[in-house]
Amino acid sequence: MNATGLPDDGLDSAQAEVPPPVDVARWVREAADDLPGKTARDFALVAEELIANARRHAEGPHLVRLRREDGALRVEVQDRSPSRLPVLGRPGTSNPGTGLLLVNRLSSHWGFHCHDQHKVVWAEVWAA
Repeated sequence: MNATGLPDDGLDSAQAEVPPPVDVARWVREAADDLPGKTARDFALVAEELIANARRHAEGPHLVRLRREDGALRVEVQDRSPSRLPVLGRPGTSNPGTGLLLVNRLSSHWGFHCHDQHKVVWAEVWAA
């Protein structure tokens, strides 16, 4: 599976039978493998940071979803902690949220959606 081969409705780690945690990061890197070098690296870093944040700060299970959307490759990480919102840290500090600075810098857009029982933190990297 690669980015150009993603189904229209995306692909998630549960459907792909990817065992966490290490293999999910490998799965994401392989999905971006057909993208130009810098784009693939940026996407992998962004996805890995969102996955690490969910594991570090939110209750599981965690679901990772990849899809193409309007020329961008999108990663969505779902967790069961709707009240624990992402925090953008400050450069040069060890405060929580410094990983989101990396996400903010490397992604085209990022954000989150809260639901009753879960939240989804997402980011897009331009893939065209």
